[in-house]
Amino acid sequence: MKKDDLIKILQKILKTDATLDFLKKLEDKEIETLVACIRDKVDQG
Repeated sequence: MKKDDLIKILQKILKTDATLDFLKKLEDKEIETLVACIRDKVDQG
């Protein structure tokens, strides 16, 4: 998944128009960790 796609998905989940472009600076491993954490929370809710 491209970082731009991830940002769009996160904006939808968070229901925000806030700029999340800072996420583009993350390394792939950091992005994987972030996605795993979000999935865990979404699955619990």
